[in-house]
Amino acid sequence: MRRPAQAIRTKGQDHTRPGVREIRYRSGASGCFAEPMTSQVPPFPACVPELTDGRVQLRAHRDDDIPAIVEQCVDPESVRWTTVPRPYGADDARQFLDLVRQGWDDPKGQRYWAIEWTDDDVRARFGGTIDLRPRGSGGAEIGFGLHPDARGQHVMSTAVRLACRWWFANEGRRVTWWANVGNTASWRVAWACGFTWHGTVPEYLPLPDGTLADGWVASVGSDDDLTRPVEPWTHDPGTPVVADAEDTRDDGPMTGGERETLLHWLDLYRETVLLKIGGLDAEQLCRRSVPPSTMSLLGMVRHLTEVEAYWLREVLHGEDLPDYYCTRESPDGDFDDIDPARAAEDVAAYRDEVTRCREAIDAWPDLDVPGRGRRHGKEVALTWILTHLVEEYARHLGHMDLLRETIDGRTGY
Repeated sequence: MRRPAQAIRTKGQDHTRPGVREIRYRSGASGCFAEPMTSQVPPFPACVPELTDGRVQLRAHRDDDIPAIVEQCVDPESVRWTTVPRPYGADDARQFLDLVRQGWDDPKGQRYWAIEWTDDDVRARFGGTIDLRPRGSGGAEIGFGLHPDARGQHVMSTAVRLACRWWFANEGRRVTWWANVGNTASWRVAWACGFTWHGTVPEYLPLPDGTLADGWVASVGSDDDLTRPVEPWTHDPGTPVVADAEDTRDDGPMTGGERETLLHWLDLYRETVLLKIGGLDAEQLCRRSVPPSTMSLLGMVRHLTEVEAYWLREVLHGEDLPDYYCTRESPDGDFDDIDPARAAEDVAAYRDEVTRCREAIDAWPDLDVPGRGRRHGKEVALTWILTHLVEEYARHLGHMDLLRETIDGRTGY
């Protein structure tokens, strides 16, 4: 099983070792090999370090785990989110245990543990499997699968902390988590353990049918706090910021007057902006998908928010408004300072600004009367402002067409 934000850094505290007890033979990250002063190499399973917090234990897999492994691998959630063989039986579980042994015997192999937990009746229960996959230079990927009986018991978050602490105690530097897009249960575990969300990678994780799924990715470092999330749980990754909506656009008053026609096209393009971002999550809205350009769909929404406010409230009505996003320190802040954590807030700001600007237009009855404000010291009439806004929206919607197509292939007017 496999939002950008800064990781929480702590000073004066060691979050890599508390709560971890390594029992039996002390095995390093390099596998089933004795330390220099030890003359004999213990075989599997003696080489597997046992890690525990007193309730949850990571231990070596055993043959008597096979029935529970089968139960886990035929569970619908396991079938949905993993690449376990379909169907899955005892022979598949035995082959998996062979793979586990081979991993520990290989100096660069995967490190698998069985998860065992104690229930309310003080019975030891099989809780699933967790593994670390060394990737060199102190990096590893983590994978985990939970037995259905252990759900809701906070077993997996404890197991992830135990495995990460062991990795960091053995000179590991970073652990990376991957999951198929939509696997919110897996992300909630990683989130609870202090992993920082990095985004979505298109067509990255293999599926049983040979195709590739989009993948979520997050990571945690050796200096990070495994005991708390980096940021509040505000929404599930992958949840659209703006839901797909029915396209209600039409040709408008094709024989209408000047004001009516200009306002029709301006409102049509405003609606198009929301259609172009519909169905995308916060990370996708922030994706700069046409490098080297720093444009993104969210950046475009933020830019158009400032455009609306500037022309229809500052220039037309003479209001003195602070910029939403662009500052002296960050003159291109509308595009440069995007953050998935604020995506919903930014879209809401755009919608609110459009509402205020419609009211500003309604309060200015004459197209030819210059506004109260100035543009570079010059008077500007509402006719010019509306024509310019239609032109600017049309240009930026062309950018949004290309950005959207490179994210998920969607095209259309």
